[in-house]
Amino acid sequence: MLPEKGINNHSFSKRRKKKKFNKVFILLIVLVYIVSRTSPILTENSNHFHTITHGTLEDSISFEGIILREEKVLTNSSRGLMVESKERVAKGQRITNTLESPGSGVIVKNRDGFEDKLNFQGVTQNPQVHQDTLEELLELQEHPREDGIRLISGYHWGALGSVSIEEAKEIQVGQRIWIQAQENRVRGRIIWIQESDEPDGSLILIQSSEYLEGIYDSRKLEFTLIKKTVEGLSVPIDAVYYQQDTAYVTRRTAGKNQEVPVNVLLADEERAILSGNQFRDSDGEVQHTVSLYDEVLLNQRRSLGEEGPDE
Repeated sequence: MLPEKGINNHSFSKRRKKKKFNKVFILLIVLVYIVSRTSPILTENSNHFHTITHGTLEDSISFEGIILREEKVLTNSSRGLMVESKERVAKGQRITNTLESPGSGVIVKNRDGFEDKLNFQGVTQNPQVHQDTLEELLELQEHPREDGIRLISGYHWGALGSVSIEEAKEIQVGQRIWIQAQENRVRGRIIWIQESDEPDGSLILIQSSEYLEGIYDSRKLEFTLIKKTVEGLSVPIDAVYYQQDTAYVTRRTAGKNQEVPVNVLLADEERAILSGNQFRDSDGEVQHTVSLYDEVLLNQRRSLGEEGPDE
């Protein structure tokens, strides 16, 4: 007897459903495998790491400074000048047809009318007068210039600036520093400080004997006073977090995250410079820390007192 047609169709339909189920099952297995393999990679990519490099960082103060010079106006006219402007001359050297230099120094054309108001001796004897002059000069949009000849003696120049009380407390009189202006850098020192509780009201006076572009012609410049430069291991600032007043980073070692104490030598808004290999903590204990080319976790964003990462 031949099988009925309906029975054959029912068997064929069952075989098709079973075959379709097997395909779906295999696809699910493949999908699970792919997810299991890529999940650690995705997690690792979300936890960005940074390779530690060697770097330097400078501790500095920036301010708009009024330039002081030991100078004297020799004549209100520059006609007949026999030397080049900014040329050094000796005492008695003829600088025009009718005038000899009263001392050694640098001859400069043009004047601004502040020569008698601004000098090194006056700033320490009457700081309020210089505070008023400082404010007057800072408000000037254009630098006044008049014809004339000046003699700058001793090659010394200084910059009087206004800083915050916190910045003033971080420096001291006699401290040797680097002075930077217009991308040029010279050596100098701090010769006077007057602290004030007013916001940005503390006055500092820095001095140098080295030539800096614009120092004989301008009356105010943007200065950066570089207090110190440190070298060490460089990491982005968001790799560092704190627990109980101790700084840490998270180092990746053999695929695992490890919390490591660090000694921050200097930091700014972007990065921190750390001492390498080991350091002594506040209790005098030797702490082993990170080394060059270690990988540390970024985006820590932890605040003081929060727990560290899970291992």
